[in-house]
Amino acid sequence: MKNIALFIAVFILGLSLAQPVQASDFKKPLHFAPGKNSAIVSAAVVRGDRDIYLIKAHAKQVMTINISTLEENAVFSLFEPKAKNAVRGTEEGKDITTWSGSLSKTGLYRIIVGGTRGNASYKLQVTVK
Repeated sequence: MKNIALFIAVFILGLSLAQPVQASDFKKPLHFAPGKNSAIVSAAVVRGDRDIYLIKAHAKQVMTINISTLEENAVFSLFEPKAKNAVRGTEEGKDITTWSGSLSKTGLYRIIVGGTRGNASYKLQVTVK
């Protein structure tokens, strides 16, 4: 009887110390091959997770981003270096699949990819000129 009570006490203590499972974000630097100004990434994002790509770029360069999926269920947002808010027009909820514009800052840009419904296999193409 004492063993059962001890087991239950340890089990309850273990539950109280357990960390909740949370969606994880995948971060990866995005590099261009030598002599190239674009890169294509084929990947998949699990529902609730985000893939975050980091790319170094300079002010006055033009960045073009396209994302494509078979089920049209992956979108992205773009963040300037150290910015907390997405670049205008790429905010969450806009469901952006293509964007092009002149960059206003030099530094590490973030492209955040997420699914709009379910898991999403996607192809992300980024060009910087």
